[in-house]
Amino acid sequence: MSSFWKDKKVTVTGGGGFIGSHLCEALCEAGAIVTSADINEGHIGQSVHKNKIRFLKTDLFDYKQVIENFKGQDMVMHLAARVGGIEYNMKYMAEVYADNLLMLSAVTKSIIENNIKEALFVSSACVYPHDAIIPTPETEGFRSDPEETNEGYGWAKRALELSAKYLKKYKGINVAVVRPYNAYGPRDKFDPKHSHVVAALINKVYGAADGTIQVWGSGNQTRALLYVKDAVKGMMLAAEKYPEADPVNLGNDREYTIREVAETIIKISGLNVKIVYDTSRPEGYERRSSLNQKAKDKIAFETEYTLEQGLKETMEYYKNFIINSQKK
Repeated sequence: MSSFWKDKKVTVTGGGGFIGSHLCEALCEAGAIVTSADINEGHIGQSVHKNKIRFLKTDLFDYKQVIENFKGQDMVMHLAARVGGIEYNMKYMAEVYADNLLMLSAVTKSIIENNIKEALFVSSACVYPHDAIIPTPETEGFRSDPEETNEGYGWAKRALELSAKYLKKYKGINVAVVRPYNAYGPRDKFDPKHSHVVAALINKVYGAADGTIQVWGSGNQTRALLYVKDAVKGMMLAAEKYPEADPVNLGNDREYTIREVAETIIKISGLNVKIVYDTSRPEGYERRSSLNQKAKDKIAFETEYTLEQGLKETMEYYKNFIINSQKK
């Protein structure tokens, strides 16, 4: 990364979370002065840079507290979100929508109040409708309602993008917006209620007491999986090179079927596990794949990690931190 980040005071909302903790690490390595604004330290304690990252306990629903904790910052990178897997997002649709809007409101107003001139707002591929063009260009983002299983979260992220637009247009604040696709990696949420596809599959494989795992849907649905270190790199590039409040996809040029992901996880694990596909359960998007030309043109973004490389690092983390903690 360039000198753009050196000594820049950056607050990351959700900095103790999965992607946020990796972003805090990368920012430290680039020379930034990093604050994690989160309800708890989360994964910061696992970071090699834990002594460099300032943790500021922040209730992102508390507008006055957020204003106070953003004081003196050069940039805010807003990653904090309430979100889970398909079942969670459907069960708590209204709460997911409302809570993300509440956090967005507090963050947006606090940026204005503190006269902060730079920001990154992290949106999601969940803004896209079920019938979006595949691979999906950014122009599909508001064409029709978001995909039904993630509708509440999708609308909340569309609101986030509008907030970024208005900060740029009416307040002159440089705001980058990214739409990551299916990020996975170490520190992901592995509990069944909140986990996304890769973490859920890893958890199932290592927990398969009877030697079988159940996968929702046919297994033929595809995802443009993005390793967390690639995602973080894209976020930093967007903040530096394209703060135009104009959404940019962050995804993988390669689509992977859920079947392929599950089989690769089993192969790496070395376990004898069979897969049972439950076609009576919802599988979300049949295909989810990003058109990445804009990211290449605007921020020179390219992924570095293959699926196997990313899964190996993720599964190593799972064995070292999740399984070992369960044994204690």
